[in-house]
Amino acid sequence: MSAATTPPNPSELIDKFISQLPDKIKLWRFVGKMAIEQVNKRLIDQVDNYSTREPSNPPAVVSEDKPLVPLNDQAPIKVAEKITRNRQPRRHKTKLPIANYDDLSALQILDLLGALSNIELSLIKKYETNHRARKTILSKIVMLSNATK
Repeated sequence: MSAATTPPNPSELIDKFISQLPDKIKLWRFVGKMAIEQVNKRLIDQVDNYSTREPSNPPAVVSEDKPLVPLNDQAPIKVAEKITRNRQPRRHKTKLPIANYDDLSALQILDLLGALSNIELSLIKKYETNHRARKTILSKIVMLSNATK
């Protein structure tokens, strides 16, 4: 028979655990910070993707001069026609250097910006500033403009 090992002294185990605690806390904080950064990146990507897609059922646009509820002298069908007309996506009238710009996601546009000249970048910047004002696209345009100077 082999000799039985003696159980560790509880006070030694506690001392060992306490001595390792600061290192473990640093590791847990690091892991927590990394998890938060990953969640933030995913949220930013989701917000960018959400802001670039067209809603499947957008709310009707209400204007003060054209109420949604028909007045006595208006037929309900005419009001419904106005609502559906307002739901159609607005297209830009200026010619942009990226085809179907309004239909592209922010990530797709970011991939295409590198091939544009400074003049084309300024057109995109002006359009984006006046319409959706997506920070990711505008910051990439600024970065590319500064790089070519």
